Amino acid sequence: MPVELQERVYEEVELTKRRSGWPAWQTLTALGVSRTTYYRWLREEAWAKAQVAEPPAPVQPYEALPEEKAAVKEYALKHPEYRHRELCWRMVDDDVAYVSQSTTYRILREAKLVCPWRRRSKRHREDAEKAKRRNQIWATDIKYVWVGDRHYFLVCFLDEYSRYIVHHELLWGMNGEEVSIAAQAALETLPKDSEGSLLERPEIRSDNGSCYISREFGGVLDEHGLTHRKIKPHCPEENGLMERANRTIAEALEGEELTDYLQAVKVIARLIRWYNEDRLHSALGFLRPLDYYRGQPEELYVERRQKLVAARHKRRERNLQLRQPTLPLTSEETVA
Repeated sequence: MPVELQERVYEEVELTKRRSGWPAWQTLTALGVSRTTYYRWLREEAWAKAQVAEPPAPVQPYEALPEEKAAVKEYALKHPEYRHRELCWRMVDDDVAYVSQSTTYRILREAKLVCPWRRRSKRHREDAEKAKRRNQIWATDIKYVWVGDRHYFLVCFLDEYSRYIVHHELLWGMNGEEVSIAAQAALETLPKDSEGSLLERPEIRSDNGSCYISREFGGVLDEHGLTHRKIKPHCPEENGLMERANRTIAEALEGEELTDYLQAVKVIARLIRWYNEDRLHSALGFLRPLDYYRGQPEELYVERRQKLVAARHKRRERNLQLRQPTLPLTSEETVA
């Protein structure tokens, strides 16, 4: 049917509906037009879409009144220090407006009085801040360990290049004197010259805890000529390597039952030994921290590549069922 006749049928249906109250199907039957065809016209033709009026928006019975919206805006302008949740309950307490938190937020958003929430991007450490060799940067931190009916304090010193925990102690307290003694014990593990001076002087990275800013801790570092870099307050990600090591140790401690101090010292020593000497670290190419701290990791990488190359060569001969063995692949060849 031509478009002009389609439009005429639509007009007749609407006119009959207004005059006699006939439903559309009754008019279409009188005109000899299929209802399926008619409604397909309404879906497909632009003129019909333009003439079909949109249904009116339903009335929201609980929409905030104009005077309530005005009161919310005025109160928000007087108290810009409050966010919408606190603002909502303060208005209720002060008998300003009685609206929900979501309604308060919607009113403020429409008035452009809401500061959009911005995700704080993680601060990635620059290459200049990363350790390039062992004993260049040591990170330290203290975590609580619950033993029996009280908690103790586990202090660790971690080499950031190798993720190797060079020293740890389970302390009774976290004052500057006890932590400084632990720091001195950690520095005793470093190589020394004939006069007793340290051959390597790592930079110490820590948070701003009272024990780390104490006079005793600073005296130990000054005695050995070490620098101390304190992270920004409330920015634990700057000491993320030590924080992640503490999390690994805490997860391992979940399966242990610590009953007394001496037993806890033995358990923690075993877990630290597992962390340093047995656990493969993903950030180290799945080598152990011990391999990076005391060994030559490149030699282990080469050994791994050689094993992969030899296995691939053997696999090729077996799959092809070669009667004459071929020359082995060179050790320099890498495996994808």
